[in-house]
Amino acid sequence: MKISPQNEQFVRLYARDEGRLRRYVASLVPSTADVDDVLQETAIALMRKFEQYDDEQPFFNWACRFALYEVLQHRKRSNTRRRHFSDEVVEAIAAEYQQHQQQSEERKKALADCLHKLDSQDRRLVELRYFSEETIDSLAQRIGEPAAKLYRSLARIRYALALCVRETIAAEATS
Repeated sequence: MKISPQNEQFVRLYARDEGRLRRYVASLVPSTADVDDVLQETAIALMRKFEQYDDEQPFFNWACRFALYEVLQHRKRSNTRRRHFSDEVVEAIAAEYQQHQQQSEERKKALADCLHKLDSQDRRLVELRYFSEETIDSLAQRIGEPAAKLYRSLARIRYALALCVRETIAAEATS
């Protein structure tokens, strides 16, 4: 079976954002089975309409609009069940979730930029500690530094990164 480039692109984008989309839907529906049903319907709708997707826009945001529609449709189909929230509340939660996701993406981008601004020794320490499964004690033993010194260094670096992220986001908000 030959897969078209468009279908391949869809699968790549959907697979990349499926976990986030699942969390989004889970915030809007009461049960795991409902989440699975809504995600399945969302994936089908997304694939059917994929030729309309503007790749200049974030796929996740586009997919969330479809997911919200499918959540509302699912609620209508299962109206014999007791509803926990009104449609207006579900839509408000959905909007808040997307805004939170956008802010989270901005923070991640700012953090990546700030990590690149660290001097090489601090960046290496952050990578050794947070991008591996290594504990502080094993890291201290491996690099020959006291654990207490590593804790102090990491606290200093985390503070500098937090400050840098806040300043970066504030600067972007004013520009």
